[in-house]
Amino acid sequence: MTHDPDRLPVTGDGPGAGDVPVAGRGTGDEAPPIRGMSMNEARALYERMTEFRTFEELVGEGVRDGLIHGEMHLAIGQEAVAAGLEPHLAPGDAVVSTHRAHLHALMAGVDPVPLLGEIFERDGGLCGGKGGHMHLFDPSRDFMCTGIVGASAPLALGYALQRRRLATGSLSVAAMGDGAVNHGTFAESLNLAALWRLPVLFLIEDNGYAISVQRASSTAGDPARRGDAYGIPTWRCDGTDPEAVGAVTGEAVARIRQGAGPSIVIATVSRFRGHYEGDLDHYRSDEERDRMRAEQDPLIIWRARLLASGVAAVDLDDPAQAARGRVAEWVAQARAMPWPEPAAARQGVFA
Repeated sequence: MTHDPDRLPVTGDGPGAGDVPVAGRGTGDEAPPIRGMSMNEARALYERMTEFRTFEELVGEGVRDGLIHGEMHLAIGQEAVAAGLEPHLAPGDAVVSTHRAHLHALMAGVDPVPLLGEIFERDGGLCGGKGGHMHLFDPSRDFMCTGIVGASAPLALGYALQRRRLATGSLSVAAMGDGAVNHGTFAESLNLAALWRLPVLFLIEDNGYAISVQRASSTAGDPARRGDAYGIPTWRCDGTDPEAVGAVTGEAVARIRQGAGPSIVIATVSRFRGHYEGDLDHYRSDEERDRMRAEQDPLIIWRARLLASGVAAVDLDDPAQAARGRVAEWVAQARAMPWPEPAAARQGVFA
């Protein structure tokens, strides 16, 4: 299936996006006003992205304080993707994420306190502190994540197959990074999803790197064309702009709910931190990192557009401060949870 240009809407740029034009960008006087939603909705997106950013920053502090162990992968710089998709999800939808999972969990409606409890390895966490931050699981929200790159796709197909057979009208989301598109699991999942017309959204957060390897050194062709062989339409959007993300994910999700089968959305983003906390990040120059933070920060971009639309700064600062306070309280509650009892190590073990 060959798509015409309108089938692959391009609404932004980003790492590795080639020569695609920029739309919706601007952090100063040139920032375009917001026209696709009400100002209340736009302010709510800014507050939600602030909540997401604070969540990740405080988790990062927990790593530096030695309260969280293992490789921690934060999504700082990628907040607009979860914020843009979130309004299009409904109760009954499933989300399967990756090692960079926290914002997807919040997007899926997972209670933030047990989520943080698991991240902080406490008994009150989602999995009693046994899974940790790369093995989060909440059956009440049909949310899970996996530390295996590419594994979110076949797992999401399982959720989607169940929903299709029961005709629930719900869908599943397979979230992944751009490095995952080179795994065999991705190709196999596209094939089955198309063959069985499964209600699944493949959400690719394209930050241009597979750990430390630039896409130009790892990926042949345009990942946005991977769906062509299976007849799966693909949308590409500026992942720093929640309005752009919302527009294309809204189209893709609506198509899935109408029974037309799977869709792919590629959101170009920037990963502000290294692949994990403690990563020396020596594969990117200081200039690249500085430019990224100055020009591709979704909070800065969205705030500039809100101000350009006539929203007063105080109407952004007060809700943002309230969001930071909420997250700090969630973290305090999680850190006050007890550690798992040693005897709990034998619970849930099968021999």
